[in-house]
Amino acid sequence: MKQFFILNVFIISALFATAQKDASPTSLSKFENIPAFNVYTVPDSIAFTNKDLLKNKPLIIMFFSPDCEHCQKETKELLAYKEELKNIQIVMVSPSSYSMIKQFYQEYALSAMPNIKLGNDLNYALGSIYQLRTFPSMFIYDQSGKLAKAFVGNIGVPAILDAVK
Repeated sequence: MKQFFILNVFIISALFATAQKDASPTSLSKFENIPAFNVYTVPDSIAFTNKDLLKNKPLIIMFFSPDCEHCQKETKELLAYKEELKNIQIVMVSPSSYSMIKQFYQEYALSAMPNIKLGNDLNYALGSIYQLRTFPSMFIYDQSGKLAKAFVGNIGVPAILDAVK
């Protein structure tokens, strides 16, 4: 019984330790540039692609799930730093149903941040490119469109702002 307890503590500790970390730079070399993507935005279900991104502006691609507590916390923090983030494009992408994503958009009043595009990743196309395993995951690109940093788990807005400097 004691060994079982120790094993559980070890597993939980390992999971917690990996919940908030930078992704390995070597495994991210294939994402050095912003990939082609097509998501359907809420609240209007209009297609939004990488071609619609503004030039010479930093970009955050954030993968999330509406029912993920860590994603909810990260979204609240984005809203709290609305002014500091206003010049950064944010594309929040989820493989969840369109109705769940739309409810999330309304619940968090994301229309208050026009620089956020919230979209449905139909058939998990973009998520497959990034080979996601954890929500939230963030890929931060500088104003030239080069990958600046990648994060897995909650990281907080100060780390995001530091990455786009």
